[in-house]
Amino acid sequence: MNNPEYNRIQTEIAGVLAKKLNVEVPGEDADLFETGILDSQKFVELLLHIEQQFGTHIDVEDLEIENFRNIGRIAALILNHKNGAKIGSDTGAAAVERR
Repeated sequence: MNNPEYNRIQTEIAGVLAKKLNVEVPGEDADLFETGILDSQKFVELLLHIEQQFGTHIDVEDLEIENFRNIGRIAALILNHKNGAKIGSDTGAAAVERR
């Protein structure tokens, strides 16, 4: 995706993962759960850091694993929140790319 805001958010998320959670992600498409980078505790920590870093609230209906599967999907979720969009069943980068 060639969206500067989306790219900035991805970079910030990678920074949060590295600096706050002490985990390295091999790439933006790496599955954070399958690789073991995120477990339930780190996931909750990530949610707290996302809300603080981006000044947004993650709604209960957005807490689907697919929204947090990789850095790209997390960035799409945050960008959609910043743009006032509600996240639905077709979440992730595809939702942002349709804009």
